Amino acid sequence: MTQPPLLGSVPVRTDQVIRIGPLTLRIASDVPDFPALHYFSRAARMPDGTVPDVELWCLSDTVPGLSADSTARARNFASGYYVTDHFGPPVRISSSGNQIVLVGDHLQRLVWPYVVKYLLLRHTVTAGGLFLKAAALAVGDGATLIVGRGGAGKSVLVSGLCQSGATFITNSHVILADGAVRGVASTMRMRPGPWLDQVAATSTAALDPSERLVDPYDAFPRHAGATMPLRAVWIADFRAPDEHDVQRLTSSEAVNIAEQFALGLNVYRLEEDLLDLCGGDYREFAAQYGRMRAQLHAAISSCPTYRVRSDVQLPAHRDQLLHLLSDGGTS
Repeated sequence: MTQPPLLGSVPVRTDQVIRIGPLTLRIASDVPDFPALHYFSRAARMPDGTVPDVELWCLSDTVPGLSADSTARARNFASGYYVTDHFGPPVRISSSGNQIVLVGDHLQRLVWPYVVKYLLLRHTVTAGGLFLKAAALAVGDGATLIVGRGGAGKSVLVSGLCQSGATFITNSHVILADGAVRGVASTMRMRPGPWLDQVAATSTAALDPSERLVDPYDAFPRHAGATMPLRAVWIADFRAPDEHDVQRLTSSEAVNIAEQFALGLNVYRLEEDLLDLCGGDYREFAAQYGRMRAQLHAAISSCPTYRVRSDVQLPAHRDQLLHLLSDGGTS
């Protein structure tokens, strides 16, 4: 692949095109075996020669003549604040069209925590649809989204059900467009416990030392790379071992929860990025956010939603959840 003129002298030691849902992203770095790639499943890696939609350059040394962005996010990066609860050394960001350049140390702290989310948000602004924080899996031809706060048991639910016959779609990032779910092929961040021990796959270290990374394409037998129609939404709410309590939510309850815990713009605090994508125009921001809310409300209201509080490690509970997955709650 070619290098942009200003980056012509940069030694490229990592160069890989990956798929993130509807987009292809080239990740190039002067760091060998750039650790950010560990956050993507092997299924996300594209063949050599793939022309990417977007290029991301992650460089440890300053490039002369490279101008910095003037966005709110660029100012935050320069102060060492990245996104949500991610902080670190100051980082310089320079973007032009479909090329983004980051300059700083330990830039793996930015690729998955911020850049992927920003690109998915940007895609939905230009192409429509919604960027959601949600796991997704399926039995049959319909997808179920799993939403919840951090530590609510989403990954444990996914691993337990996908080891028992459910089809894995994604662990954390979804594009929802025209009623169809498309996942991002990332690795799974899992906390140590029996659920991790039961996954017959190797794991690697995550950014958070309390977590491990597992590739779902090594851990589960069934995977869906294509879009699938949305069938149901679950709100994960694990509380205690041995418990099993599944309750149907009203549309109003489900929408209010999803707006704060599933809509990527809100979950990842990307409102400043959306405003900059709108050219600083608050009325355009209001129109874009209004569209997102309306589409989210329509999608959530069109399918059954459940609060799922269940110990999926127990076979009887797992069987009941697989049955619910198979019919979407219609029987």
